[in-house]
Amino acid sequence: MVLAILLPPLFLASAEDEARREPAADGTVSVVTPPAAAGRGAPADVSSVATSVLSKALEPLDAGPQTGAAAGTRTAVYARPLPLVEALERSGDRSRRLWISQAYWKVSAGFAVLHWSVEALERLELIAPGGDPHDRAVLDVALAAARADLADSRAELVAAQQELVDLVRLPAGDPLPWPVDRPLAGPYQTHFETIFATRPATGRIRAIVRMLPSKHEALEARAAAVVAAQTAMQMAEADHAKGQRPIEAVIAAHAAVTGQQREFVKVLRAYNLDIAEYAMAVADMSVPDDRFVSMLIGTPIQWRPQPATAPSATAPAAPSTPLPTSN
Repeated sequence: MVLAILLPPLFLASAEDEARREPAADGTVSVVTPPAAAGRGAPADVSSVATSVLSKALEPLDAGPQTGAAAGTRTAVYARPLPLVEALERSGDRSRRLWISQAYWKVSAGFAVLHWSVEALERLELIAPGGDPHDRAVLDVALAAARADLADSRAELVAAQQELVDLVRLPAGDPLPWPVDRPLAGPYQTHFETIFATRPATGRIRAIVRMLPSKHEALEARAAAVVAAQTAMQMAEADHAKGQRPIEAVIAAHAAVTGQQREFVKVLRAYNLDIAEYAMAVADMSVPDDRFVSMLIGTPIQWRPQPATAPSATAPAAPSTPLPTSN
């Protein structure tokens, strides 16, 4: 997927020209017109491994039966959906856009880690150790570590959420926010040469432009590692159930899944923080919040909470967050 970057008002076409402009492949509208000889090119493949892994990581946890060590984690954390555009609008200060956008992606990364921490604990709780006391002891170590990881992920998520609450100035009595917009997992087109053809760029911005392709490559590779580790874990579990592998092989495979998932989140977070920094360098304060958001992700969520005073108002069901598409 290729995201179109918006130029500051100095480069914006007239409203009439903009109305005639066709959307880019990912749904955004670019003010950068590609050379005629180049054409639009083939649409990017958005069914990437990274996009698929991210989609699963940010799916809301099922309410499910409230049993086991993960009980309680599935409830309440989605009580306050917050789109990125609402976060920016609520602050009332466009100079804080970078801080808010980066805080938003940190919370999103925290939700991915929480999701996978719950899954990891539940996966271990389903393993039957057999009659050997050694196997029971090995599994007990892994379970205790998974409970600690889940508790740590809760604490880290709360810290990130509070940072976002303070920046956005959400009411103190509101539940902690759930970021419904998903970070970008596809490639990002900066249009650097066009945007900075007549204006200077700092060394930091030049570095971001050079790093983004490599960071996206790393993101795809980490996603592939997550998928491969999950496959290896399933095979190890099946063999252990048949008595063909020791429990240590299952625990090692489990650790590999957890490790690759956390590395994926780390790269995803760094990738989107850099994109936000680049967009902030491109857009001046006159660019509206919704257009700024479209510089970061292709398809922002159109979400507005229902007024509390509305008659018979009920909280809307959590939407399935659409991913950027190439069509």
